Amino acid sequence: MPELSSDTPAAAASAHIAPRRPWWQRPFGLSLLFTLSLLAAAGLWAWWQVQSAPPGPSSAEMAVDLPWQVVPQADGSSRVFGLQVGRSSLADVEQRLGDELRTGLIAPHGQPPALESFVDGFRAGFVTGRLVLAFEADADWLAQARERSPRQDVGEGGRSRRYALAADDLPAARQRRLVGVVFLPSARLDEATLVQRFGTPSRRLATADGVVQLLYPEKGVAVAVPPAEGPEARARAVIQYSAPADFERRLLAPLLAELAGQAASQPSTGAPIAR
Repeated sequence: MPELSSDTPAAAASAHIAPRRPWWQRPFGLSLLFTLSLLAAAGLWAWWQVQSAPPGPSSAEMAVDLPWQVVPQADGSSRVFGLQVGRSSLADVEQRLGDELRTGLIAPHGQPPALESFVDGFRAGFVTGRLVLAFEADADWLAQARERSPRQDVGEGGRSRRYALAADDLPAARQRRLVGVVFLPSARLDEATLVQRFGTPSRRLATADGVVQLLYPEKGVAVAVPPAEGPEARARAVIQYSAPADFERRLLAPLLAELAGQAASQPSTGAPIAR
């Protein structure tokens, strides 16, 4: 077969055919590579963001210090909100709660003063409310501290007076023992919710006006639950804490005395129902 001369039509056509390019050099391949590069870059950025971000709280950490997380201690005290009721001092409470804590003497009309602290807008896990703390102090020191108070004002609702502590009384006050805690949740919590959280109470007391007391002596807790209807329905639950060793003296006995007084003053409504 004769060779084709370079000047024949077939030879000229062969000389003008470009060699076939690889797929990644074609328009479709370049577009695909560009898209894959963007996706890889986005994935690396997201991974870096996760790795460099500070670790968020675990579910266990988020649940710490909730109102129903009460841990009885071997010495008869209990631990709640990071405090040990029956053992912590005011100095311990100040260290735990910081500058939000307000401390002074409170004297309801016709009653002797008591040493108390409070925190408005206290956050207990995901629950907020008002925290009130009571400290053990002898009557003579309280009376003298009230006399030395540099400032006093009318308490909420005008039913009590508050006295600021003098600077000289602060060191002694900081040694006083925490004996009671009251938490007033901002949200309305019904009885079913509270029983679900605290567990089945050892005792349940209901008064004629519909207020129910859930008692947990082993934890040192008493929960007052307002009724679903009636004049008290707009009230919120009140959760009281004491050392379990002091439960009968500090929570149960005053409650029973109050209920007995209500029953005596309103005999036609019937006595409190114990369940």
